[in-house]
Amino acid sequence: MAEKDAAKPEKKGSGLLKILLILIGGLILVGGSIGATLFLTGALNKGAGGEEHTASAPAHGGAEAPAHGGANIATAPIPLRGPPIYLPIDPAFVVNFEDQGILRYLQVGLTVMAHNQQIIDAVTQNMPQIRNDLILLFSNQKMEVLNSLNGKEKLRIQALAQIQGILTREIGIPGIEAVYFTVFVLQ
Repeated sequence: MAEKDAAKPEKKGSGLLKILLILIGGLILVGGSIGATLFLTGALNKGAGGEEHTASAPAHGGAEAPAHGGANIATAPIPLRGPPIYLPIDPAFVVNFEDQGILRYLQVGLTVMAHNQQIIDAVTQNMPQIRNDLILLFSNQKMEVLNSLNGKEKLRIQALAQIQGILTREIGIPGIEAVYFTVFVLQ
């Protein structure tokens, strides 16, 4: 009978142990899912370092505000995720270039994509610089390169790099994630 009494506390202790293990496992599961959610949304990076997801003032010249005289969006953090926002660069570019002694024409329509309205606003504010650099890029092309699919893709990547370079100088981050051709006419 002493053996039966000794067995009862073990059952109660093992029952409490099971409940404690289930609670600890549940807490680990909930904590892990919260941590994964914070990690995937980028919320963890805001507190640690923060430079990856915030824009800072341009390092050159020691200027506090961008050279364009607009509002300095570099003072507030710029989240890089959200639904895609598209901005057509209108009007389409029409440039001429010489190819083997023949005057050729190229018409290019572009749309840029970002995931933040502040980036789109920065593109709009810097549109004169962007249009200038893209006109120079487009007018320095060769017909045999532009006739191929690889040549067009290379030009698209170069246009993206031009825009990202301007935004990096002005707001501290490249911002624009993609450039798409909406019109492409060679003559």
